[in-house]
Amino acid sequence: MITLMRRYRKSLQVGLLVVIAAFVASLFVFGATGSRDGAEPRDRVATVNGETIPLERFQRRYQAYLEAYAQTYRDRFSTEMAERLGLPQQVVGDLVQEALIVQRARAEGLAVTDEELNARIHAIPTFQENGRFVLKRYQEALKRRGFTAAGFEGEIRRELTRAKVESAVRSGVKVSEAELEQQFRLRREEVRAAWALVELAPIAATTSATDEELSAYLAQHPDEFRQPDRRRVQYVTLSRKDFETATTDAEVEKFYHAHIKEFESPHQVRAAHVLVRVPETGGSEAEDKARAKVADVIRRAKAGGDFGKLAQEVSEDPGTAPRGGDLGLVSRGEVVPQFEQALFALKKGEVSPEPIRTPFGFHAIKVFEIQESGRKPLKDVASQIRSRLSAEAADRAAKARADQIRPELQGAKDFMAEAKKLGLQAIETTMARLDRVVGLTAPDSLEEAAFALALGGVSTPVQTPAGLVVLKFVEAIGAGVPPLTEIKDKVATSVKRQKAETAALERAKRLAADAQTGDLAGAAKKVGAVTGETARFSRAKPAERLPGDAMVAALQTPAGQLSAPVKAQQGYYLVKVLERVPPDMGGLAAERDNILKEVLAQKQSLAWESWLTGARANAKIETHLPASRRG
Repeated sequence: MITLMRRYRKSLQVGLLVVIAAFVASLFVFGATGSRDGAEPRDRVATVNGETIPLERFQRRYQAYLEAYAQTYRDRFSTEMAERLGLPQQVVGDLVQEALIVQRARAEGLAVTDEELNARIHAIPTFQENGRFVLKRYQEALKRRGFTAAGFEGEIRRELTRAKVESAVRSGVKVSEAELEQQFRLRREEVRAAWALVELAPIAATTSATDEELSAYLAQHPDEFRQPDRRRVQYVTLSRKDFETATTDAEVEKFYHAHIKEFESPHQVRAAHVLVRVPETGGSEAEDKARAKVADVIRRAKAGGDFGKLAQEVSEDPGTAPRGGDLGLVSRGEVVPQFEQALFALKKGEVSPEPIRTPFGFHAIKVFEIQESGRKPLKDVASQIRSRLSAEAADRAAKARADQIRPELQGAKDFMAEAKKLGLQAIETTMARLDRVVGLTAPDSLEEAAFALALGGVSTPVQTPAGLVVLKFVEAIGAGVPPLTEIKDKVATSVKRQKAETAALERAKRLAADAQTGDLAGAAKKVGAVTGETARFSRAKPAERLPGDAMVAALQTPAGQLSAPVKAQQGYYLVKVLERVPPDMGGLAAERDNILKEVLAQKQSLAWESWLTGARANAKIETHLPASRRG
């Protein structure tokens, strides 16, 4: 996610084609594919309300996507990866959506005029000399790209129409004073509540599961345990530390003076974050839940909770969550403005006081280190240089050794035995091909190498954090659900949790019925629930010891009343609102701009999605993706 954030404001340009977002997702489920007579159309990829989308347009757009991805990810991107990511389907989805937008735009009088088209083409720098449009340059440029004038102008007209319509829909959205006041009240209204929790852990600990229950659960929930394509591999690792040698002071000093600019560092902050996404069309309830979830993380972190563990538990950023939300060192200009403003306002050890809203959702941020700008003296970086030079030398030595042993491993009938003969420890394991979102998670080099090999093949040395790895592909294991004997413990855990959740919910319902008399604590004691009370809290100020969903439930429950059971990771909560305190409306002025931006963006997204839904309604769509490009 941080990679995507750092590139957020950089459009992906592709030659003379219009700007195409590389991460466009298909917005609808396609209807029947293929032609009606069973023969696959060769000249089109889709038909939208009778309008044909020609194969040539698909090929051009697909190539544009490929070039955009390749420009961003360079050597890591390949045509094979594009196919695995479903890029052909994305392109068809984009073209179909474009056709629907243009069709509805014509019907609503929003089509691009000839004057608007002419002005746009004349403004493209490629077609200009000394700031003036030159027809000959225009014609030559189109010829180089293989465009006819009509074809190119059609591309530009469609894209302009798309942009014009979206701009018109979004610009028509306004936020009233009443809506601003309502949002301010929602954010700043404070609640004090009592709560009871029926915990899952104690129930699960005393719950058993029979073999029959395990078999039945696995049969009913196969997807929970389904594993992707796997490969059994054997490999050896050449660790850098085994090849390290000492570096002299003279070598260190020489390197320092030769690379002096490397030691001039900007102001940087090392931080970690927790992200909770907000669906683009999620509405205010989704906003509230995401904000509350992050507010709960902030509360727990400030109460002494381990921020890294909280990130692993809660964060929805697949690129950083596994490593505790670590973003590494961040400089100004590398992240979106809202995130940057909050990040650089924090001191070392501080956690953001409130959830931070960005286009990706809500964030909690913790700063671990602050590095001021300036040139570092030699004495401060000598050990760093020494380690680097030693590591580089060790890498070269390890690479030479890996290149030396690979032919011997490649020619051996028994990889494991040959490795032992060479004084290396060989390991056998299975590797899965995981789904990775380009831009959010970096590809795994070892996984890529394993799945690029033919059966029995031995890889070239692969760089990994543990060192250089040489591996052999020995067996393909298809995707599917492993037999129960292999995953019995995992299935048992799921069965016990399911039974515990059912029991906990029943207790929570009994508790809710008994607590209607007003004695929540007494009713909780009967079912073995734990209880507590909060101080005043709001959507902007998290409650103590109350998870996000329970906090939202309390904020939505009238004073004096009890919420329905709320499922949380710990179990089921019931919340009774003891007090509601309206906000001081005098504070609205200070928050007006931020609230206006958030509410406007939310309403604009909803309006655009509603317009697209209208365009899709009753649309007749057929797709005919070429066989070689089917996902």
